[in-house]
Amino acid sequence: LLHEGLLYFVPKWFGLRCFFHPRLACAMDAATDPDAASSQFLRPQMDRQCSTIAIRPFSLKDHMVKDEVKIGRVTTEVFSKEGHPKILRYDMKQLVRYTALGTLFSNGTVFTMDKTALINVLIMVALTVLVSAITICMNLHDLDSLKELKLQPLQQLTTQMNQFVPFCLAYYVALSLNRWWALRVTALGKVFDSFANVSMLVSCELSDKKWLDVRNQVAKYGLASVELLVQAARRQDDLDYLMDRDILSQAEVEAVARKTYPYQRPMMMWAWIMRICVGSLDHNKSPPPVAAQVIKHCLFAREGMAVINAHLDTQLPFAYVHLITFLVNVQNFVFAVLSGVTIAVDFAKSNVTAMVQQLVSCLLVVLIYQALLQITYVVLDPFGDDVLDFPIKAYTTYIATMVDAFFEAQQPCPVVAEDGTLKRPRRDKIEKKKKQDLGKDRKLLTASSPSPR
Repeated sequence: LLHEGLLYFVPKWFGLRCFFHPRLACAMDAATDPDAASSQFLRPQMDRQCSTIAIRPFSLKDHMVKDEVKIGRVTTEVFSKEGHPKILRYDMKQLVRYTALGTLFSNGTVFTMDKTALINVLIMVALTVLVSAITICMNLHDLDSLKELKLQPLQQLTTQMNQFVPFCLAYYVALSLNRWWALRVTALGKVFDSFANVSMLVSCELSDKKWLDVRNQVAKYGLASVELLVQAARRQDDLDYLMDRDILSQAEVEAVARKTYPYQRPMMMWAWIMRICVGSLDHNKSPPPVAAQVIKHCLFAREGMAVINAHLDTQLPFAYVHLITFLVNVQNFVFAVLSGVTIAVDFAKSNVTAMVQQLVSCLLVVLIYQALLQITYVVLDPFGDDVLDFPIKAYTTYIATMVDAFFEAQQPCPVVAEDGTLKRPRRDKIEKKKKQDLGKDRKLLTASSPSPR
């Protein structure tokens, strides 16, 4: 009986003590569960006294540095963290003013972003010249018979192909652009919106100073999810970058590194965000609908990342894409052969104007078809380093500024009294509190920096 009484009353007494002394509760947890105390970091515990995360100075201002911008005649370019230029926006008015011919070799056009179209055009022009030369050589002894050469079969074949190849190619281009836009809006945009919405809910509901660690950790995990998502889309593995930017700690990086499938890592960040937010809102006695909204946005972010995975790993059917490419290649080949024979006939007629006209027509027609086909594979994966790919660094800077605005909007916000009046905070108190926070951050920075030897 004495033994059972001790087993019943002692934990009750220690539980009461631990309610007033959280550090004693941490010691009890470590004593009763040594595996949990010695295991590596698996799940973030954001209680300030029991935190297993090393508190280091973190500021969103470090992630709000404006990117280097290069303003051209038509386009505005930013640079990725690797230094690759990417188009952020373009000025349609300037494009109309300077015309497409005046901006033919601007960065981002089909003439500058890839040499594939130009190479294929040169091949078709060379084929045209070759066919023309062979035709002339075969009829060099009798140029009069070459004048009477019938071109109707080739012309009919070209006309028949022109009736359905443009339609098939246009539908394929539209489908590719729709997938590109879906990746930006319903996939990547959903992740950014969820990050901003969760940050707003947390900053408004957990606005006290004691929840600073929670707010900062949500910001860190949100930024980490974007970086890990891009790495998964590019099939890269650069976790040291997250440690260098003070986004994840070493223990967190080790936990993430154990996930070998790339898309597990960004989803892991949102599982952590959901866990710490729901736990913090529960400790704060917040209304349940607030936690429900946080959970909903976390699930939206997971859905957005799943859409990116589905689009990149589930491409259009290979047989369909191969057929479209084959039709374009056959169209260009037939038109090049027709142009070569036509030039040979015009040579026999000594019609130089018609020869030049046919050569220019071959150049333009082949260029249009090949350029449209080129655009489809450039926008197929917009997470790379091409000039038309998404400027992820600029997007991340923008979302960091939004989250920082949510966090800093709480201090000057007026307080509603019970009688319905608004009590605005005094400016001198706000300035005094800012100085105190700045002094604390400097002390933390000094304490965390290594001492000189």
